[in-house]
Amino acid sequence: RTLTSARVRGFGYLNGYLKIGGTNGGTNITLPVAPSVAPSVAKPSLRRHVHRHYSSADRPAADRSAAILPSPAILPSIQKEVLDACSKLHANVMPLNTKIRGPLEKNSDKTTDLPFVFLVGNHSSGKSSFINHVLGRRIQTAGVAPTDDCFTVVAPGPSDIDQDGPALIGDPDMGFSNLRHFGPSLIHHTRLKIRKETNAPGFMMIDSPGMIDSPVTQNTIGLSSVGRNNVMDRGYDFEGVVRWFAERADVILLFFDPDKPGTTGETLSILVNSLGGMDHKLYIVLNKADQFKKIHDFARAYGSLCWNLSKVIPRKDLPRIYTMCLPVAVGEASEGSLKEGLKDLHQTRHDVVSEVMKAPARRIDNAITRLGDSINLLLMHSKLTRETLKQYKGVMWRNRA
Repeated sequence: RTLTSARVRGFGYLNGYLKIGGTNGGTNITLPVAPSVAPSVAKPSLRRHVHRHYSSADRPAADRSAAILPSPAILPSIQKEVLDACSKLHANVMPLNTKIRGPLEKNSDKTTDLPFVFLVGNHSSGKSSFINHVLGRRIQTAGVAPTDDCFTVVAPGPSDIDQDGPALIGDPDMGFSNLRHFGPSLIHHTRLKIRKETNAPGFMMIDSPGMIDSPVTQNTIGLSSVGRNNVMDRGYDFEGVVRWFAERADVILLFFDPDKPGTTGETLSILVNSLGGMDHKLYIVLNKADQFKKIHDFARAYGSLCWNLSKVIPRKDLPRIYTMCLPVAVGEASEGSLKEGLKDLHQTRHDVVSEVMKAPARRIDNAITRLGDSINLLLMHSKLTRETLKQYKGVMWRNRA
């Protein structure tokens, strides 16, 4: 099947061509989409263990009710067709990027096999517990102290399998191969967990190490490069890695907790240097709000978080802060006494989970946005290169005269 006519955010797809822009006197860019070819036999890899997103028509009848469709108006087959077209278009411009030494990273046209949700925040802010809650299984270890120093990719699959970082990053089909550029220390601090029978068969969730301030800071060391400080703190460029995941994520959740409401310097640094320009998919969460015993404590923590965020977000209006809590076990009571507000906290949690479940649908928007940004960046680079070359030739001719 082919899309006879579709238009999304300034992109027009018609009869095998993708047209970009040109509505208000802008530049028209028309690129051909390579004809579809028969799928080749995939080589054995971790990818075969991951439960790929498939349409409800291919799903057994008993399991069709649990299918997570990208959107009520977008069928999985159409979603796959659009994503494949974006991937082919991105691949078509990479030779031009190489020829003119453009700004696009090598293999930037390749993305992860499945959409994913990226969780980042303070240690003990409830990231691992939230993953367990959304997936309906105890997968991540949760605790008051920092319990994990790895980037953990939790993917759906037919059976439970654990893989270390070298196996995950070394597999080109999974889409994490570019992480090897951050060095062996990151590779050994990355792992894959494939789990069956989860509540999210259509996307992955990626947990990150909890952020905590180190006794060694850039002011005491006297270094000017943020990346060099991160290498000393963790053994790899932590801000760069977070930026890499955030650029490819479909939903980003930034977690805070009542004990450290925005007072961790590394968290605020990540918000500025790694998550800047991603407001369209970033959600700020103040978790564990049920632990407050008095409304005065809640007001102080919420005000402290807003105050700290205002120091790093260059806007008058702050983004929405999702104040929520995770459900406690049956028979257990919350430590706090704000029982009247628990209903609102649970409703906010449902709102966050609803945004998480939209990750497959967001993959289309993010893929098109990423393609448009890459083409515009390459177009700007080519125009600057042409103008520079023109001026250089003019100076050379004047010098000859």
